Amino acid sequence: MAMAKLHRIGLLLVATPGVAALAAGPYAWAQTAAAPSREASPAEVVITATRLADEALTAKVVQVLKDDPYLFADHITVVTEKGVVRLQGVATDAYELHRALYLARRAARGRRVLNEVELIVQVTDLD
Repeated sequence: MAMAKLHRIGLLLVATPGVAALAAGPYAWAQTAAAPSREASPAEVVITATRLADEALTAKVVQVLKDDPYLFADHITVVTEKGVVRLQGVATDAYELHRALYLARRAARGRRVLNEVELIVQVTDLD
């Protein structure tokens, strides 16, 4: 007896959304299926805004590179586009290159950091 009552309640819960959709009539279905009018939308959309997050991230990475006492970062530039940080410039040794990448990745906090720094090793004459 209790199982039959539970079964009827389950059917009622399943059938209720379908009945509500049918009660709304064909007008409700036509509204959701209709495409928006092209006359209401503008012909061209031009975005002229800059991403403040990119500018802030660039400033943060530049400041971290300049504040590091073990890195001379005047020859490394930082460019951020759509959340991707790019390090560009020249490094004179491998330590300087790796240190700049480490600091930039740490300051970017999980954002993508691309290495476009050229490593130019200066050979000194030992004679």
